[in-house]
Amino acid sequence: MKRENIIIATGLFVFIFVASLVAVSMVASNVLGWNNSTTITRAYVWNTEPNITSVTISPDPIDLTPGNTTNVNCTAYVWDYNGWADVNVSNATFYHISVGNDAEDDSNTHYTADVDNDCSCTGSDNEAICNCTFDIWYYATNGTWICNMTVTDQGGEATERQYYLNSSNNASATVNTVVAINVPAEIDYGNLSVTETSSDMPANISNFGNTPINISVRGYGGTTNPDNPGDLCMECAYGNISIEYEKYSLASGTDYSVMTALTNASTEMDLSLPVRTDDNGYGNDTNTTYWKLQIPLSIGGICNGTLVFVGQENW
Repeated sequence: MKRENIIIATGLFVFIFVASLVAVSMVASNVLGWNNSTTITRAYVWNTEPNITSVTISPDPIDLTPGNTTNVNCTAYVWDYNGWADVNVSNATFYHISVGNDAEDDSNTHYTADVDNDCSCTGSDNEAICNCTFDIWYYATNGTWICNMTVTDQGGEATERQYYLNSSNNASATVNTVVAINVPAEIDYGNLSVTETSSDMPANISNFGNTPINISVRGYGGTTNPDNPGDLCMECAYGNISIEYEKYSLASGTDYSVMTALTNASTEMDLSLPVRTDDNGYGNDTNTTYWKLQIPLSIGGICNGTLVFVGQENW
């Protein structure tokens, strides 16, 4: 019985010793550098988006040209990591603050540049200057206007890699109020005899500005003395015609006796002209006045006179 116990105890001791050796071996293999390693990552950013640093408008303020267009320049200053030649203008708009950048083009409130013909970029190193021009009509709404420019980074030469990075920026400028009218160069009453009254002579008056106006008129004899000391409507080779013999109406075919007589003082004609809104031609910004002249006795030869039309802002 005693010998058997000793054998069992010895076997148990050997098992425990082996297990201890295994444990020590596992701990010894967990050394620094075997389970902490470094992998380097790399990438090449082949194209960086352009950055519009500022936009300017010239001139500012803007004085429109009566009856015509005025050239307005919008200039974007651009920085591009890939160089200035990498930059193109992809969109440029000039619009009144009352509408948005995405509004439809309308000569009163919104213009879009033709980027292929009206825009160009120049520069050096990483700095580009991109300029777009707009032809603004005389009836463009006065007040605050905004120029918004978008430039696009072309990227590489591959078609699928072009035109996908861009930058936008804007600036504002003031369009001044323009009060201007257009009237005929002359009214020719033709050949008349004494005591004869001319037929209706139409005279179109157009609003060539960007604000509603009222029209006033005065007259004087001849073409050189607006003080009109003789209170005349015409000076003639023989005799002169008093100012009350020339009359006007806003309606065609009005009898001479009830037409309004011309005076030497500027008098409102009860004629109001709104701003042009038709981009395809003249519309409600033009109205017609009708004139007649009666020839008194003791008049002969060529007669000349002057009408002075005045447009005043309609408040």
